[in-house]
Amino acid sequence: MNCLPNEITLSTKATHKFSYVKQKVGITPNIMARVAIFKALESDIAPELLETPESLGQKIPKDIAFGEYGDIFNFAIKQYIDTHSYSGDVKILISNLIETGAYKIGNIKKPQDLECLF
Repeated sequence: MNCLPNEITLSTKATHKFSYVKQKVGITPNIMARVAIFKALESDIAPELLETPESLGQKIPKDIAFGEYGDIFNFAIKQYIDTHSYSGDVKILISNLIETGAYKIGNIKKPQDLECLF
């Protein structure tokens, strides 16, 4: 079962943060969104405790958002949904995961700061 939506929506806050990172170190917002999702999944926070976006901004199509790693993201998000018995909208869940992960990423101002992501 593929649980990934056709597009993901970044919050205005995440869009600005990821654009700033792109400007400083060249990593595109879709890659930063992937990292943010994994950072949020890594912390295993219950869905109701995830950060929620205040306003929605940039939309990224599924094929760009997840790229050739779509199967990995599908598996990881499905596992999270099953573990937490989540029955809500997956598109909202992914936006909340990105919002939470964006907060956990911290400030990236130079390439050396990327070490904190791994």
